[in-house]
Amino acid sequence: MNRMGFSLEVEPSSFGWHPKPKRKELFHRNARFILIFDGESSQGATTLVAFAMFRFERDQGEDLLYCYELQVSGLFRSSGIGHFFVEKLTAIGKRWGMSKIMLTALKSNVAARRFYSKTGFQVDPSSPEYESTSEDGDSPDEDAEDESYDYEILSKALE
Repeated sequence: MNRMGFSLEVEPSSFGWHPKPKRKELFHRNARFILIFDGESSQGATTLVAFAMFRFERDQGEDLLYCYELQVSGLFRSSGIGHFFVEKLTAIGKRWGMSKIMLTALKSNVAARRFYSKTGFQVDPSSPEYESTSEDGDSPDEDAEDESYDYEILSKALE
């Protein structure tokens, strides 16, 4: 997939890049994919231009759809494919009774975070640096150490 213009390598981050665990995650028996191919070429082959990988998970008593990867090849960015994926993930999550879609976004990936915000994602209360408001009823962990994280967990409610 790296050869097809996808950045499976994590930008410099605390996650690092570990090919074997990433392969295991991508090919987990519960992994599900949505694939988008460009039309046929003159040789009859098609080219993968975008994919989303997700799993149905249960976390803290909630059934959720966790999006592990949402990748669009450079030439096809800003073409509506990302919005298409979010629409499809939303429909799939609702169809199977999930309460929300979750994903992890690197703070350094400003374009992705802007995209997720535009499509209805917000910082999830499970995110390490989540700041509580009096409206959401969650209180910050007062015992949490004062750490800085290079990622945040985002979610979009489906109910």
